[in-house]
Amino acid sequence: MTLTRQKVSPFSKAYNDVKKLYLSAFPPNERLPYFLLLVNSVRSLAKCYAYYEQEEFVGFAYILESKKQVFILFLAVNEPVRSKGYGSMILAQIREYAGLRPLILTIEPPDKEAPNSEQRRRRLSFYERNGYQATSHYYYEGQECYQILTTDQNADLEHFQKLARRATLGFVPIEVR
Repeated sequence: MTLTRQKVSPFSKAYNDVKKLYLSAFPPNERLPYFLLLVNSVRSLAKCYAYYEQEEFVGFAYILESKKQVFILFLAVNEPVRSKGYGSMILAQIREYAGLRPLILTIEPPDKEAPNSEQRRRRLSFYERNGYQATSHYYYEGQECYQILTTDQNADLEHFQKLARRATLGFVPIEVR
């Protein structure tokens, strides 16, 4: 399996593939307005990549970055090819791209009472297998709460908070605790 990465632009085939997956993979309360993603992609703050194996769309990653760190804001694998190693391959490519910069991402925290508690547990396990460690910190995006995972426990979470705030252009309140 060899993945190719394509930068997403508004008039590309990748644009339509990514938008469709973004809207189906993330519930409305966990999505940022799509226009914000487009605005940030034009700025040097964010990059959106579609991943393909030959001609088959397998997923996308939307990352925010600075000279100090890389934040994977959205990562999704296309439903027909889930559980085939593509998520790990995408994470490996992002890790290579990041170089020595710490990687940060957020997930719904494990909660045995949550209706999707098994999905949350599997998601945490997946990221741990790929080199991420849960921190004791949480990321609040409006009313939503996420646990912060990172490849480096010494990652600057204050800087991470500033990066996330810049990406939302003030439309969504952001806080790290």
